[in-house]
Amino acid sequence: GSMEFIAPIYVLDRLRELAYMLSFGEDVNDSSSNGNKDDGPNGPVPATTSSMLKTQKGTAIYRQLNGQIDTLNGAWGAMERIAATPLPFVYVVHLRTFLLLYLFLWNLHGVGSNGWKTIPALLAASWALLGIEAAAVECERPFQLNANHLPLGKMCVVVAKNVAQTIKTIGY
Repeated sequence: GSMEFIAPIYVLDRLRELAYMLSFGEDVNDSSSNGNKDDGPNGPVPATTSSMLKTQKGTAIYRQLNGQIDTLNGAWGAMERIAATPLPFVYVVHLRTFLLLYLFLWNLHGVGSNGWKTIPALLAASWALLGIEAAAVECERPFQLNANHLPLGKMCVVVAKNVAQTIKTIGY
């Protein structure tokens, strides 16, 4: 069948391609303008040694970048698992039903025992308990674009800045 386009996997694949290009982008068989020799830190170095050093440096850089991409991939998978695991429907219905029943009976008993003067305190306590339940519903889906959810856009900007800094640091 046809493969579904999944943007995060596509981005991770493109990052791996970029890591490879940054690590091995220079042709290892390319010699500089002075014939078969490159200027190393201690003077001329034979082209084969220079190529080997470039390959070793590229391999080290690629391993480091690939390790970071693997970490990013693992974090994405963990977020997908969290987002795809809702609370069981029976649990939610049971919790809401008994919370509302408890609050109704508690308010009924409070007014019956102490009179109408207890209504403000009972309403405040009921509001607080219903707020905790509403917060639990918000926490069930933490990765959405609402104000109460995790700021994934900001997190992505931080990751992009870190990648740009790494690329700048390694000299590409």
